Amino acid sequence: MTAATTSPPRPARVAGLRLPQRKARYRFSMTPLADVLFQLLIFFMLSSNIVPYSMLTLRSGALEGGDAATEETETRALATDASATAVWTLHPDGLVAGGQRFALDRLPSLADALAVQGTRNVLIVIGSDVHVQQVTTVLETLAAHGIESVQIANGGTK
Repeated sequence: MTAATTSPPRPARVAGLRLPQRKARYRFSMTPLADVLFQLLIFFMLSSNIVPYSMLTLRSGALEGGDAATEETETRALATDASATAVWTLHPDGLVAGGQRFALDRLPSLADALAVQGTRNVLIVIGSDVHVQQVTTVLETLAAHGIESVQIANGGTK
């Protein structure tokens, strides 16, 4: 007999005695891992859409320090100058400024016209059907043209 043809001796079976058997190995399943990765992908996609809104700086006039008499004088000066404040009504399909309806793509030229006129304050009246992205677009455009004093008022529902 040659060494290549011989097999190791098998243990003899004893009647009534069971030898332990190897348990079947379970393979690693990729499905739960793919589910977790998909959930993380959705989470980061949604959170990346929220981040630009949280980076928008909003200041409250009540929180700023200052002399009450100085603020009162500035308020009177702004109230007497008609070109110092513009009122815009924001709608889902555009905005109304000076009684005329404009599309949102005309926003940069409107903000530029306000800056040329010397308008320093803008009051934006919004309704409940206006999206946050539209308000953010208006605020960013105004800030880019040097108009940083913006107030937002709720116009209610139609």
